[in-house]
Amino acid sequence: MRDLMPELTNGCLVALTVAALLFALPALFDKVAGPPGEEPLVFYSPVLGQFIYQRSPGSHRFEYRDEEGREYSRQEFEELLPFVYFRNLERRNLLPVTVAGRRFQLEDIAAERQGLEIRARHLRGHFPQIPLYPLFNTDPETAMMPFPEKLFRFTDRGMEFVNADFNRVNPELSLRFTRALEGAGFVFPATLIAGRPTNLKPFDDGYFIRDAAGQVFHLRRVVNQPVVHNLGLDRTLDIADIVVSEHERREFRGLIITRQGQILLISWDDYRLIPLPVEGYDPARMDIRLLIDPLYRTLTVSSSDVVFGVAMDAAYLPLHRFSLPRPRDEESALKRLRDVFFPLVLTVESPWRGQADLQLRYGGVWSTGGVGAALLLLVLLNLGRKRPLLPLSQLVPVALAGLPGLIAVLLVGRAAGDSQ
Repeated sequence: MRDLMPELTNGCLVALTVAALLFALPALFDKVAGPPGEEPLVFYSPVLGQFIYQRSPGSHRFEYRDEEGREYSRQEFEELLPFVYFRNLERRNLLPVTVAGRRFQLEDIAAERQGLEIRARHLRGHFPQIPLYPLFNTDPETAMMPFPEKLFRFTDRGMEFVNADFNRVNPELSLRFTRALEGAGFVFPATLIAGRPTNLKPFDDGYFIRDAAGQVFHLRRVVNQPVVHNLGLDRTLDIADIVVSEHERREFRGLIITRQGQILLISWDDYRLIPLPVEGYDPARMDIRLLIDPLYRTLTVSSSDVVFGVAMDAAYLPLHRFSLPRPRDEESALKRLRDVFFPLVLTVESPWRGQADLQLRYGGVWSTGGVGAALLLLVLLNLGRKRPLLPLSQLVPVALAGLPGLIAVLLVGRAAGDSQ
């Protein structure tokens, strides 16, 4: 009986070599070819009353244009955005600046600025998370915000505090907060916990927590006592995540993102929801930026195809909209060459996930030519060795992976081919 073990071993070795090359060779190609063009930066200019943008075609080169295609120098670009580059303008002695009939000093601009960036990879479910959270103790008589040694978690029956130094449950603190939540109508367990677990912030505003019944609560710890508020939201609101924003302006506490693409600010004083005028937002695959200045609020949504911007007044009513198509990678010569060389690419990175995400991607139409060229080269090499017939152990890797498959066959697959 024919011994198939050598062929099986060699086939496994070829497959492992192909997988390694599908990962290493494209990464090396990208390193040599240089960084791709960066994501465009889109702003609303209060001077022009329209959007302007910074875009990079690659290799650390930048261009600055407005909606009508007019080009500006870097210095002109900054002067059209006095609320963004105000510190640069100060160094050039261009402050105070007058915009829309109002005069702004550096202090006026700095006090009214706020920015919030939310990437899809940072939303709940897009990165691994240990369900233990610090609940900072707000004490008006303490200037510092020490990191608590007790972390909290939710069980099916209550809220539980665990001493991180000794891994022991604190029953007194756990019971106190559990009863406070139950008294506010909380139904255990928690299904969403949103906060900022860091003391590198101006103050702590606790956590927003959704319970098993779909209610959303705001929980804080003030002088070691629980403070719970039921937001009274519609329980059918399909919340994907809640992002907390602890900022000295205290205009809003954070925002709610729904799976349908709604963005709702949570107002500071009365927890009123303020919808932002955005359409077509997919939180699973798009990033957003909210920029607030003394006159306007600007929301930009970035996808792989387009950057969309909407300028709003202080009440978040839309004033002006703009969309900037992003150059398609398929149009570049380097992208086509990459597809020819690497019909299949193995990667563990994703722009939409903050964790390893193993993916096998096909290059596109140009990859067909790359596979054909690799097969032709394999045929010529076999003819040179006076072996016109292609064994499947060589044909399959090359037909699937193109050049990486050919390299694997030549490196580790020849022994099996020679033995046949």
